[in-house]
Parts: sequence; structure tokens; C-alpha cells
Amino acid sequence: MSDAARTVRVAGTAPSLVVRAGWLLLLAVFCLTMGAPLIMLVRSDVRDGVALGEALWDPDHRALTIAATVLGLALVAGIVVTVVRLPRNTTRREIVVDAGGLLVTEHPKWWHRGGWARIGWDGIQVVNAPARGTGPGQLLELYLTREVPGLPAFAATDVAVEADTEIEGVRVPAHRLRIGGLADPDAAPAVAEAVAERRPDLFYAGIRVDQWFTPPRLATARADPPPEPLAQDDEAAPPPPVVPRPAGPVWLAHGESWPRVLAAILVQAAVVGGGGYLMNNPFGLPAVPSVLIALVLLVPFLFCCLTLPITLWLVPRFTAGVGILVSADGLVFVRKRRWRPRALVRTAVSWDWVQAALVRDAFHVANTAAKRNRSVDLYLYENPELPTPIPGVGADVTATRHPQPDSVGTARVVHYPAIRLRLTYRRDLEARGRALWTGPLGDGREPVRMPAHQLRPALLAFRPDLCHGFDDVWQGVGSVRVGR
Repeated sequence: MSDAARTVRVAGTAPSLVVRAGWLLLLAVFCLTMGAPLIMLVRSDVRDGVALGEALWDPDHRALTIAATVLGLALVAGIVVTVVRLPRNTTRREIVVDAGGLLVTEHPKWWHRGGWARIGWDGIQVVNAPARGTGPGQLLELYLTREVPGLPAFAATDVAVEADTEIEGVRVPAHRLRIGGLADPDAAPAVAEAVAERRPDLFYAGIRVDQWFTPPRLATARADPPPEPLAQDDEAAPPPPVVPRPAGPVWLAHGESWPRVLAAILVQAAVVGGGGYLMNNPFGLPAVPSVLIALVLLVPFLFCCLTLPITLWLVPRFTAGVGILVSADGLVFVRKRRWRPRALVRTAVSWDWVQAALVRDAFHVANTAAKRNRSVDLYLYENPELPTPIPGVGADVTATRHPQPDSVGTARVVHYPAIRLRLTYRRDLEARGRALWTGPLGDGREPVRMPAHQLRPALLAFRPDLCHGFDDVWQGVGSVRVGR
């Protein structure tokens, strides 16, 4: 590791000068649009001996005068604000990573005084690089142990609480510094690499959240013999509950039930038929009420006219027997073939191909969808006899190849390169299925039918040795432990 400090240029969070100039130009066009006709009208009145004030306040010109004045004042105010903030928006911003930590600097320029603050290594709890897709604009999050006074405006922190903290191992509430994003896509990778050279141990070491960056020295380190199951926090993770093993396989149904599909069709048909009937004024109402009723019903009528044929077209897909079969031999993904009404395609995955099953959270648990959904990632060895992507549609499973670890935690239990199968389930409904595992679990002749949200209990029933992060099975939403 080099002892030289590494400097990363950072863009500001305020709108760029080009954006501000564009808005001012647009405002100037509006001013010209209002001002040019007003000048032409007032000029003729002034030539006829009318005072300028009286001409501007003439009832025929008053509205145009007010509009032009308001736009002119807004243009002047915009120019003044842009000029005043020009030094701050164009000054140089840097994050210097050295042996002592991070030096966040905003250099002075003209009448802008600038500022700086130092974040020591002991002031950082965790460095998180949550993956949100493969495009640009990734974020790097630094969870701090305390508030840092004097931080420049571009590096302002927010207070992270348990509800919006997606990683475990953070003492909350905590001040959180976010670097990067779409406004500055190059800053986060550069800062992450610089921090990893100095303190790779600060990076998130759990398995709950995908990471777009992992420290090279930690990510590529492999234990010999094979790695042990890892705990989620500083203390050892509690063991998962014991799930009884059924006599036969478990069928996790992913298709829609016929009652729900029929109810959706009947509701849309009722809106189309009833709306069309009422819009024809069958009761002979006066013109005004009948027109109002027709206008109110027009939007849902047109919407259902569009969605009803689509729903009828998708009925075979909704009601096809798609799902996941979990057994002592492995998993079978049953999905519907594309463009064929009820034809199914089956893809088998043997337990011999599976390295580990890890629970992963959706990004940003404050999001409503992320509160409901969670995924189980099955990591397979590099060259299984498995088509990627998984053929068909219906059961929620995606297959991707990963040459490198997607978090420090997965590097401890998975050997790379690997193939990842991501299976999504509703964790807010998982607790409802606990009673299903307490009664008789079949006689082995037919699969035991379970809702799709019982994915984790089914995996635990057959292969608990492969499961990591399953200690909160049946505990519902909000069960992720945050804190030390």
C-alpha cells in the first residue's frame, strides 16, 4: 500500500451552471413574449399623449403589465442568485483519503469562503456500497459514529434510522454520508478504491445486501478448508428454527388462483358494460347531469376497454401450473413457455450444484415494495448443466453469472466464479404459513402444496446446512437486526 494520499474530485449537489443558464434563458424568452407586445401597445398610447403609468395600467393592458413585471422580477432574482452562488457552484471540491481518514474540502473562491472537515477512520462504522442495478450512478454510503462539524454543503449528512437502514451491523441512529449518484457517477468508485487501499475492514461484511464494490484483498481471500457459515453480527447468529421435513416434495405455487382471475375479469367487464350503458343516458336525465356522468365514467370505461382484452389474453399465463418443487433431490422450476398458452418448461437444479442459500434484502427497506419483498440467492458452482437465463416465465427466478463476489460476506461462503439464482418471496406473508408446518405434511405420494412465500421454510426443511441468514424465518417484516 502506498503512503501517498489519494485525492478524488467531487461534483456538487446543486444544479449545474448549464442547467441554471437554461432556466434563465427560458424565463427570458417568457419575459420577451410578454414584454414585446406590451411595449408596442404602450408606445402608441404614449405617442397620443397618455402618461406612461396610465398606459401601463390601462384596463386593456393591465394583465399583460402584471405578467411582464412578475416575469421580469423573477428573471432579475434568478440572475442575482446565480451570480451570488457562482463561486460556490464552480469551486473545486475534493475528498482526500490518507492515513488519518478522509479530508472533505471545498476550496475558497472569490467571495465564497469554502470549508473543510476531517473524518477519522475511528469515526466510520461501516462503508456500504449497495448495488442498485448495473448502470452508472452507484452510491457509496459512510455510516459515521458521530456528527462531524464543519462538513461542506456538498457532503452534508442525513440521520439514518432503523427504518431506512438496509444493512445489519450499524448502530442507529447514525449520521450517513452519501457519495456519488447520477450527478457524479465517477466519485463513488474512486473513493471506494481509495478507502479499500487503507481500511478494507470497514466495508460491509454481511450477506443481506448486494454490493457493487468489494475490497479486492478481502473479496478474493478464500479459506482453506472451505469457509464456515458466517454470523450476521458481531455475536454469533442464532440458529434457525427447526422445520419438519415432509415425507415427499413441497410444491410452492406461484400461479394466480381462478377466483382472483375471474373476479378481475368480472369487475372489468362490469365497468365496460355498465359504463357504456350509463353514458347513453338511459334514464333521460337533463343535458348537464348526463354530460357530467359521462365525463366521470369515460376514464374508467376507456381504461377497462384496454385492460380487459389484455387480461383475457393473459389468463392462461395467470392460471398455468407454475411454481417451484423442492425435494430431497433438489429444486425444479416449473415455468410457462413464452407465447404458448399453457405449455410448461421444467428446469431441475440438483443439490450437488448448490454451494449456499443466502437471504438478501431489497435495496432501501424504507421503500414499500422492499418492505414486502426479500430474496433467497442460491449460489451454484461455476459449470452446472443449467441454462441461463432460466427458460420460461411465471415463477420469479433469475439466473446470473458472477465472476467476483457481490459482498464480502458471500466471499466467505461461496467460491467464485459462481452462478446465482435469485428467488423472490413475500416476507410480510411468510409468518402466516407457520401453522402449515405444524400439521401432517403429506404421505409422500403427492407433493405438499404450500404458498410461494414459504420458500425459506421449504429450503430449511430439506437442506438446513446450506442456509445462511435464515434465523428470522416466520418473524415477519422488521425482523432484520440492525445494530451491534
